[in-house]
Amino acid sequence: MKTTHINLTQAPTHWLTRVPVLPGMLTNMIVKQRTAPKRLNNPKTPADYHMQYTDVDVHTPDGVRLSAWEILVPDSNKLAIVNHPLTCTRYGTETGLDGVPVEFLPMVKHLYDAGFNVLMYDQRGQGTSDGGVGKDAIGCEAPVGAGATEWQDLVGALNYAAQHPTLRDNSIALVTQCMGANSAFTAWGLAPEAFDLKKVKCMVAIQPTISYNMTSRYMRAKIRLDLTDAVQDAQEKQFGFGYANVLAHIDKVRVPVLFSQVRKDIYTFDEGTQRNDVEVIFDACPTEKEIVWIGANEETPFGTDKRFDGYGYFNVHPQELLAFLETHI
Repeated sequence: MKTTHINLTQAPTHWLTRVPVLPGMLTNMIVKQRTAPKRLNNPKTPADYHMQYTDVDVHTPDGVRLSAWEILVPDSNKLAIVNHPLTCTRYGTETGLDGVPVEFLPMVKHLYDAGFNVLMYDQRGQGTSDGGVGKDAIGCEAPVGAGATEWQDLVGALNYAAQHPTLRDNSIALVTQCMGANSAFTAWGLAPEAFDLKKVKCMVAIQPTISYNMTSRYMRAKIRLDLTDAVQDAQEKQFGFGYANVLAHIDKVRVPVLFSQVRKDIYTFDEGTQRNDVEVIFDACPTEKEIVWIGANEETPFGTDKRFDGYGYFNVHPQELLAFLETHI
């Protein structure tokens, strides 16, 4: 069956008048959007930012081929492994969310100029990596899990580096974003053996989420209807997993973590407690940690308090990122 793609950011409000007959159909459509999001292209490459690179394949423990860029700096002994949020690619996204597109290569250029080798990959079912569901799948079928399955993608990247003649002895920084950060925290819990602490020195977690909470707020904002439980139940029934739960795994983290977050992001801000979900995640992290708050009224003003501003912050203001990495690498 052909996968149906929907855009909840443009969901018609007249759906609400048909709620009595649509919840089951809408639930399944949202599950499809989560597990088989529309693939986006990589319209730019590292060469557009004067970085020499090689197209490489990374293979995950469960047999999924990931498309990646390997960007090497001569004589470097440090590596940044970079992943991306949901509905993006290693490049970013030209459409974005709430009118805010983003690309990640400017941040990567800062890492490159600071002497880091970089490995950045499209997570399963996105970009040009294998995975996906049904006729839209490339290579093998592998549903997108918004972190619940992509922890294996990060393990694959770590294994790739461990076997690479140039990268295998590098000190490693994990630069993870949203779904990618949730993937990394999950990997710490489910595959701790993948993290060689002689090499993996620190982690950057750009806007990790409590997936259940964010999904609920997102639905209420976009379609004024909360089907969070129904979507989770349907997804578990169809694919065997629900939402990623970073709080179940973050206690296994063993390296310092730099968090960053748009403070007033409507999808992660709890009106009841007046706290951002990232504060709950931050409090649960057992290691040395810092947080960079992003927003129009922060110490370094940036953006308009929209979520996707948070993915572009280090493009323009890399100082806190580079200082953290210099401390721990």
